Amino acid sequence: MKFKVLILSALRNLKRNKNRSFLTMLGIIIGIASVITIVALGNAYKDKLIKDMTGENSGEIKLQANFANKDMKIDMSNQAIFSNLEKKSIEKLDQVDKVELAYGEDFFGSVTTVNIRDTDFQGFVEKVNSSSKPDIIGRDITESDNANNRKVVVISERILEASKFDNNKILGSLATINGINFEIIGIIPKPIEEKVSFSLPSDICIPENTHKKYLAKEKMPVGLDITLKKEMDVKESIKAIEDKLNEVGSKRQYGKYSVVDSSGGIKMLGSILNTLTLFISAVAGISLFIAGVGVMNMVYTSISERTLEIGIKRAIGAKKKDIRREFLLEGILITLTGGLIGYIVGIIVAMIISIFIKMKVSPDLFTASIAIGLSVLIGLLSSILPAKKAANANTIDILK
Repeated sequence: MKFKVLILSALRNLKRNKNRSFLTMLGIIIGIASVITIVALGNAYKDKLIKDMTGENSGEIKLQANFANKDMKIDMSNQAIFSNLEKKSIEKLDQVDKVELAYGEDFFGSVTTVNIRDTDFQGFVEKVNSSSKPDIIGRDITESDNANNRKVVVISERILEASKFDNNKILGSLATINGINFEIIGIIPKPIEEKVSFSLPSDICIPENTHKKYLAKEKMPVGLDITLKKEMDVKESIKAIEDKLNEVGSKRQYGKYSVVDSSGGIKMLGSILNTLTLFISAVAGISLFIAGVGVMNMVYTSISERTLEIGIKRAIGAKKKDIRREFLLEGILITLTGGLIGYIVGIIVAMIISIFIKMKVSPDLFTASIAIGLSVLIGLLSSILPAKKAANANTIDILK
């Protein structure tokens, strides 16, 4: 039989049993949609994470230049380790595309010391525009405090525990931070039950504008963010940059400049995320195995209902391979159709979810290939045994 005739015959038979075909297809749609949703969201999250960490796409090679102080007698905490001198020197290298000064920031928040009645306490600083913490003793910081740069502070009872101060007597007292006096306007009570939290405690609350005016330190350049030109050898580029920095760097006499491949760590993280996404997809893909059993059952049922048809086709000249191909095509067509629908549903679901978690999901060749490839594979594997049984049926026995 011609291939076109086999396809038309397979489509006719699927149409003949619409309800059964749809229910069988539904399992494929759900399974493929689940896998595509997970893969699309996983890829979107990986791209977002890489962009957030590098500011660019994953194709660029990023390096970071740092400085290790070997002379412990010299305090460099308040010094700019890097400047335009190092930046311009590195920009002139043939391997380098662009260079930016990297400024130090407190990622986990800043810890400061506050002196109250000649007693020092340490705690995490929270800069607020206004606040409304429950059960506060005294009052909380207001928008007016922030707008007028008032030197007021709210202290947590947690850091005052060791002193045995009377909270009511502490209100209105002075708290000294970095030599500047602040009025204590409120005290945050310690909770009766400690709750597990991944956020930093609010030990010392200060109006944001007040903090900027009196306590904020000038950010110092502590490194260089370097982007290499395309197709440059990473190892050779790192060596060239390190040699140049240790030759012209303003702090070279106090220590050593070094360069690390930040993109390597990012690529490793991307690889871990890919592995995790594939693992979760494999778990979701269990439904595809169940759907494959459903396809196999449908093809077996179709064979038992069309036994006479198979016998007649064999009697008028159809070969075993024609019968085998016809039932294989039935299984592949139903899974391929279900796969394409599942792909569309999966992408739509992923896009809807991405709106709420602020990520960008878009159709791509990778997810489309997964949907089509899995669909064809399931259809093929699920139909091989039934198709083989139909092709090997004895024509004489069928027509008796």
